[in-house]
Amino acid sequence: MNILILGNGFDLAHGLKTKYSDFLEYCVKQFGRIVVYKPTDKFYNNLWIRHFISVQQKMGEKWIDLEEEIYKVIIHVSKLPIITTLDCHREFAMHYNDNVFNFYNIERYLTEPFGRILPENGYARIEPNNELQFKMYFSTPRGFVDFLYEQLREFTKLFNDYLLKEVLEPIQSEPNLKLSLKSIGVNEGSKDVHVLNFNYTDTCERFYRSKFSGYCDLNIKPVYVHGKVSSGEECNLVLGTHGFERYNGIISKDFNIFKKHNQRHKFGTIEAYQTLLELIKEHNRQITFHIIGHSLDSTDQRILKHILLANQHSRINIYYHDEEAQERLMNNIDSIIGEEEVMAKVRFIYQHDPNKGILIPVEEQQ
Repeated sequence: MNILILGNGFDLAHGLKTKYSDFLEYCVKQFGRIVVYKPTDKFYNNLWIRHFISVQQKMGEKWIDLEEEIYKVIIHVSKLPIITTLDCHREFAMHYNDNVFNFYNIERYLTEPFGRILPENGYARIEPNNELQFKMYFSTPRGFVDFLYEQLREFTKLFNDYLLKEVLEPIQSEPNLKLSLKSIGVNEGSKDVHVLNFNYTDTCERFYRSKFSGYCDLNIKPVYVHGKVSSGEECNLVLGTHGFERYNGIISKDFNIFKKHNQRHKFGTIEAYQTLLELIKEHNRQITFHIIGHSLDSTDQRILKHILLANQHSRINIYYHDEEAQERLMNNIDSIIGEEEVMAKVRFIYQHDPNKGILIPVEEQQ
């Protein structure tokens, strides 16, 4: 059995703009297209977009950096009076042309309201007397948390649409790489090739489905651990952060909706993973994991540990794109499965190696 584990580096190797910074750049362009402020505009109304743009220069470039930023925001807002006090009625007001807003200075935007209302879900939109303000009313701590989560989900939906319309739909040319199954030991006619995809995109299927059909029976219904982009109203993409164990008992459980673990269950992306996990546990011959483009960073370490250690007859090939990445991957895989397991099972392979690599430049195949 061979299992391809794909991370965002797989898309980047194919030249796709799937970094969070690519999306933020797109958001800035959406801001620029608006001449008159519109209270209904989803980009202008999203506080997470404004926050990420405001603090982006202090963040790293990987998706884990965005997830870590979500974590930092939650830690910060969990200590605000709107969360910690019993009398939490607050009004939030922000001008649409405010370019300095971020969640770390949100207190300056929260004031005592003139009157009090009791919205059913703990928060309500206030219609200002002009179209230059974004105003909300909060009556409960849970209402404030739910509002932040709703805003994050709206950010996720906008990113879903960006990936679908701006990244995937325009693809017309053939990839400049070949996903070489033969070079990694997959036998012709094999029926035990699976894909565990940590990306939101179906890049692997779009580029390689037809190429595999004559070689092996690739299980081309990949397991999308974090959901898959879709054109419908529903969005099952998982976007959040890791757990809050360091603050256990301090941070309200209301914030658990931001955890990727909870979202995997909420949006049903964990079920296909569990099915694949059972197949791996029951398999009585060698299993080879091929990790391509995944950073092996902390937010996915638990789920990776489960699957990489689920069967004792396993080997792990980790493909890297440069020496710096190789060093980082070495440290991260040690953290996931331990040094002894790494010594026994893990091999590091340059992903573009013409003989042993998995993503071979097309010109080297000619």
